[in-house]
Amino acid sequence: MGADQRITHWVPALLAASFLSASSLYSQETSHNSDVEALEGLSSSVQRIVSKVAPSIVRIEVAGYGRESYDEEGEEPASHLVTRKNSVASGIVLDSNGYIVTNAHVVEGARRVRVILDGKVPALRDSDASNIPGNQFDAEVVGTFGEADLALLKIGVTGLPVLPLADSSSIQPGQLVFAVGNPEGLNNSVSMGIVSAVARDRATDQSPAYIQTDAALNAGSSGGALVDIHGRLVGMTSFILTEGGGSEGLGFALPSTVIRLICGELRSKGHFDVGDVGLRLQPITATMATGLNLSKSSGLIVSDVIPGSSAEAAGIRVQDILLRLDGNAVDSNAQYATSFYGKRLGDRVELEMLRGFRSFTKEVRIQKRSSDLDDPLDQVEVQKSVLKQLGIVAVALSDKNRDKIRGLRSRAGVLVAGMVARSDVETGLVVGDVVRSVNGNDVQSVESLRSLLDMHKSGDSIVLQVERHGRLRFLSFENE
Repeated sequence: MGADQRITHWVPALLAASFLSASSLYSQETSHNSDVEALEGLSSSVQRIVSKVAPSIVRIEVAGYGRESYDEEGEEPASHLVTRKNSVASGIVLDSNGYIVTNAHVVEGARRVRVILDGKVPALRDSDASNIPGNQFDAEVVGTFGEADLALLKIGVTGLPVLPLADSSSIQPGQLVFAVGNPEGLNNSVSMGIVSAVARDRATDQSPAYIQTDAALNAGSSGGALVDIHGRLVGMTSFILTEGGGSEGLGFALPSTVIRLICGELRSKGHFDVGDVGLRLQPITATMATGLNLSKSSGLIVSDVIPGSSAEAAGIRVQDILLRLDGNAVDSNAQYATSFYGKRLGDRVELEMLRGFRSFTKEVRIQKRSSDLDDPLDQVEVQKSVLKQLGIVAVALSDKNRDKIRGLRSRAGVLVAGMVARSDVETGLVVGDVVRSVNGNDVQSVESLRSLLDMHKSGDSIVLQVERHGRLRFLSFENE
């Protein structure tokens, strides 16, 4: 083969290789450009969502008394201890006329609640709004509902930007969500994640189901917003599960449908009443099903029927299994509890039960819920019940708490419900004591006890008569 022939064969091959190489480079560049454009589109979308949501998120600063979270070693939860607290949390504008929603635990025991609006929000103050500079406002606690850990606040301002509410009942696991709040006091922090689950139970019988998310939440995120890709409120970030104290991808939010339902009544009545039929339920475990020879290995079993309740009157018994409520299958305590949120006292619910292998249906009247609270601290408004002179939290004796104290002799006085953490006052009082008198003067209420103590100056002798475990004794000390 001659040189010309070799060149003739070589040139087309070279041109083909060059074409393929150029095509490959062009394809890679086109693919890279497409990826960049997609990421830029995602970034722009997230920025638009955040700019839309941020003005509706507020900073909440609280000063007052709250429960001590841990003991001095920081290991075990402290019992019956309250302490002064200054905390920062988040809140969501629910209504343009100054209504804001946050968690109830944020404002528990608060002496002062202050709301700081986003700096870009043009606030229009009411004529009676407190004269605090800038976008800061003293807030009134309109009402709280502890079972859902929800509080409604009101500030003296109008024209606030409001987040639209999504239908949280339609969200699905895997859905993209964003958490916006003030973790560790860092205003309008944003994290991105997905909905991990849509109906998680908390560790109490009467709390609603929560949305689980892996979006990063930390201390201060309480009361913040969980929003969807349209910037609509899916839920209010409420708590996390963590061993190290920080975000571990286990965050929980109160669903927006529950928020709407509860806040409507808090706004109109200042409280949210939930009825009951007198059943206490537990999830069925495999061991329980085997040990009790149950005909069903999953669901909810009746663990208690409250004496005198409508459920008892309907003939429902311990060990019956709940199948449906008003025709809807019930699989968790949270779902059962939430079923009563839209009901009123006197309404009737249809319960389908299983006893052995026989199912039956009962129509049961909703009545006022009986209290399961055994902790006296759950009965008090801490801020009004702290007696700094004694270093205690006190609650007046009532028929309700008197019946829970075995062998109680006192008909009047105040019950020591808790202790103020790190108080320097040494009186000898312990939780459960009943203070009957001060220097021979009978105590009728928390306010009367406070008045009797205020009559004494520093260095005066104080003698308390108390009842402890059914026995009377005197405790004496010098007034601080």
